[in-house]
Amino acid sequence: MRAHLWASLGVWLLALIVPALAGAQATTGTISGTITDESKAVLPGVTVQVRNVETGNTRTIMTDARGGFRALSLQPGTYAVTAELQGFTPAKRDTLIVEIGRDVPADLVLKLGALSEQVTVQGAATNVELSSAVAGGVVTTTQIAELPLNGRSFMQLATLQPGVTVSRATSRDFTGGFGNTQVSIGGARPEMTGYLLEGTNISDISDKAPSSMAGVLLGVDAVKEFSVQTHDYAAEFGRAAGGVISAVTKSGTNAIHGTVFEFLRDSKFDAPNFFDPGGATPPFTRNQFGATAGGPIVKNKLFYFGSYEGLRQNLSLTRLARLPNATAHNGILPAGAVAISPLVKPYFDLLYPIPTGKDFGDGTAEMRHTDVDPTHEHFIVGKVDWQIGNTDTVFVRVSSDRSDTTAHQEHPLFVEPTTTDTRYFTAQDQHLFSSNVLNVARMAVNTTKRTDDFVATVDIPKSMFFTEDPHFGSITIQSGVSGVGSTATTPVDYDQTLFQFSDTLTMSTPRHTMKFGGDVQRYHFDGFSYSRFGGEFRFTNLQNFMRGTVNRFTGNLPNTDTQRNMRQTYAAFFAQDEWRASNDLTVNYGLRYEFITIPYDLQNRVAGLLSFDDLQSGPKGVTPGSDFFKNPSKLDFAPRLGIAWKPLGKDTTAVKAGTGLFYQPLTTSFYRGTTFRIYPYFAGVDIRTVPTFGPAVQQLLSQGTGLAVQKRSEFIEYNTKQPYTVQYHVSLQHEIAPNLVGEIGYIGSRGYNLPFYGDPNSVPVRFNQADGHYQVIPGAGLRYPDWGRIRTRINIARSWYNGMTASLNRRFSNGLLFQGSYTFGNSRDTWSGGQIGGSDFENGAGSATDWWNPQAELGPSSYDVRHTFIFNAVYQLPFGKSLSGAAAQLVQGWQLGVIANLASGVPFTPLIGFDWAKDLSSDGTLQKPDFASGRNGSNVIVGSPDNWFDLSAFVLPPAGEYGTVPRNSLRGPDLRIVDLSIFKNQKVGNQNLQFRVEVFNLLNRANFATPNSGALFNADGTPIPGASQITHTATTSRQLQLGVKFVF
Repeated sequence: MRAHLWASLGVWLLALIVPALAGAQATTGTISGTITDESKAVLPGVTVQVRNVETGNTRTIMTDARGGFRALSLQPGTYAVTAELQGFTPAKRDTLIVEIGRDVPADLVLKLGALSEQVTVQGAATNVELSSAVAGGVVTTTQIAELPLNGRSFMQLATLQPGVTVSRATSRDFTGGFGNTQVSIGGARPEMTGYLLEGTNISDISDKAPSSMAGVLLGVDAVKEFSVQTHDYAAEFGRAAGGVISAVTKSGTNAIHGTVFEFLRDSKFDAPNFFDPGGATPPFTRNQFGATAGGPIVKNKLFYFGSYEGLRQNLSLTRLARLPNATAHNGILPAGAVAISPLVKPYFDLLYPIPTGKDFGDGTAEMRHTDVDPTHEHFIVGKVDWQIGNTDTVFVRVSSDRSDTTAHQEHPLFVEPTTTDTRYFTAQDQHLFSSNVLNVARMAVNTTKRTDDFVATVDIPKSMFFTEDPHFGSITIQSGVSGVGSTATTPVDYDQTLFQFSDTLTMSTPRHTMKFGGDVQRYHFDGFSYSRFGGEFRFTNLQNFMRGTVNRFTGNLPNTDTQRNMRQTYAAFFAQDEWRASNDLTVNYGLRYEFITIPYDLQNRVAGLLSFDDLQSGPKGVTPGSDFFKNPSKLDFAPRLGIAWKPLGKDTTAVKAGTGLFYQPLTTSFYRGTTFRIYPYFAGVDIRTVPTFGPAVQQLLSQGTGLAVQKRSEFIEYNTKQPYTVQYHVSLQHEIAPNLVGEIGYIGSRGYNLPFYGDPNSVPVRFNQADGHYQVIPGAGLRYPDWGRIRTRINIARSWYNGMTASLNRRFSNGLLFQGSYTFGNSRDTWSGGQIGGSDFENGAGSATDWWNPQAELGPSSYDVRHTFIFNAVYQLPFGKSLSGAAAQLVQGWQLGVIANLASGVPFTPLIGFDWAKDLSSDGTLQKPDFASGRNGSNVIVGSPDNWFDLSAFVLPPAGEYGTVPRNSLRGPDLRIVDLSIFKNQKVGNQNLQFRVEVFNLLNRANFATPNSGALFNADGTPIPGASQITHTATTSRQLQLGVKFVF
């Protein structure tokens, strides 16, 4: 008892004081069963021992009056169950596999006889889920370790489950791996997925999948298994309105086990990418190496586990830029000669290298440039498990992942160095008060840091800088020319620390398993965001740039402050019950309450806007130092209900159904961008009438004369609403044969109060009955003339999802494992992105065309994928079993692994590219065109990467009006990719030496990304040549990886 107090009092008491993480049981499973005699009469008072085969940890339970027993909160692994009763022969069941969230049935029959005898029951437990209504699945240790993973990122395996689709058009593609690719679960936005490691929240600052700058989430050899809950999860889970992905790290056992590995890639073994110039493969090297080890410190009591993985990569990518051609540099455009302004000439010569590729006939040409992006990463895990007596199990786990990369941009003269640093610490105590009452207490401190910079690869004289800021600004030419300079938000420096405390109490009776707990998370977010400190000049076309005729200047006053130190607290409490109403029916029901405080800045640098009408009075409408939105979470009660029913009364068939309400708390991802750019602490300005180009503008700005300045800010609607989803599903699961389970089901959801983003400061519009367009009211002027851009987030969007899922899953047996999943889904919404501007999806507009009319944005979700089929398998080839000697060494031990992924294309939106309607909004470039007569989304696709869609199918709408092409009305290319692994397992004594050859994109298919569609027309109304061109692929070409792993 004293040892328990000293070892776990800190962890246990903290969590008891502040009940916490409602995902506490996300890391364990259960073994339950009924003990009967040969006449099927139940036997109470039977002594049941549940033993972890790997660690020796044993749980002793007495059966209740109904002959039942339940071993709660078991760590994933292999178990043996033994039942003993005086006058009966003991019975034993071996090799019961416990997985995350699974209740493993282990019924036993005792025969009359002596205790000195024992009957061992053969055969695995049923693989049908008989007690939980949750939709989802588990990725096993075999799949994690043996399937071919591009980049060795275990997050790729989340997509093996039905209902999970890859959001291929997120702002970072998955050329480098799956870590930076986000998933949509059951039609929810990517940021609505929760990510748990040992039950603690590890979602990144944007509430999305954690990853590194290498594009991966390392640790394949450190992960035991993980689960994916896609729909209607229990009340103990929260803070995620879409799905929950939960991983568990490995632990030490009574035997010393580990791995030593190295994986190599080289461009010499790869096929060239479709866009590589001359068909030559750019240089590429990748080296991943590391080791794991786990074992006993004190057998059956104290265990250790550790892992290290390193990555060294030099990746060459071919990028396409669109730049002024040689004749343009000489002042000649197709429309005639243009006198290049002497103010523009130095920038034109230095920052726009002359392209030598395809000429588009409008004064621009294509430049293909191949650059090396170096990446480094270090991943470390350390874990200690301590079994204290028969009642307490304690573990402490630390992990660290640091990475850095330097990524070249579309423009050949600029790079973006980025560093990420994540550190996770978790400590847990599991205390068994009795065989039917168990408590899990947990605390965690998880830190995520990210820094981005933007650097020119040429020496730009300080005399050419637009402002006094040490970073050069940017030049934007709206007619499709590649942008010059920094982005709107870099450099940035984000540092978030999340303090978590948890306690979950579980009590079991013959008919009920009840859980009570809560969740407290304290957010510390410290950050800085650049936001155009260097200034941005915008031009409507190349001709105006050459002349120095500026369309708009965006910058900041000298007193701008974008440093923030935000603090926020999230708390939740839940109660749930698994009611075994009968032998054939289990009902899961529960209630969860979630509350989150309004974030505040330590220096009080936020402001509230109570009403947009207040903006008519200029700066007086903004209240500095106040809450910048009203708390919508005070009544956030979330009920959950589900059933699991055996319609035939047998363990081989189950019907599952469920529904529930799931909230998405307004955490860092919701307010992060706004808090950096909120007036008056952010003193941004828009200048629509600019008399000159270059540094002179900053001088005029500082003097406060000669310019018509409009203030610029971002806001959150003060009376904001709480985002949530309502989910529902039904499925039929059947064990077709031992270890083979098929399932078919329906999943659906509705999303309410989802974040919607745009600029409300535009000229008002009205509906024109005559031609069916929305028309800008002539002469009306901006709604708020003292302001420029005031992009505002309002929780008003909605979503609808309906999907059919089917899967066939064979658990690993006799050397074979396979799983096939198909999802037919339809996801529609009035807005898809919850983040800042265009940073969510490359295939959609960054903001709404008309902030005041969200219903006009109704269309397919930016992550909508209608058809997804994914198949994976591991097969140990059964050759040479009768051989011996050298022949056996050569023929035995071969193994295949495969992942095949087939998916239809994602939608995208064609845009005009300039303010055709003259609504004067900062988002005027995001207006949509009209379809030409007889054309629609079904007959405009050409299908060539040089011309994916027919530009002639789109026309400008009538002057002063918005076009009627629906959002996301076109579809991009589909995805077809097969990854294959060939292993040779060579026995070295009792150890195994594994030689691996892995081929990614085996068929070398060019899986194209979505096409350029952000600007179809020049400012004079003529189509931009090449506007429908695809410039890169969504996956790599065929790549070969060689590896060796020593398993001991």
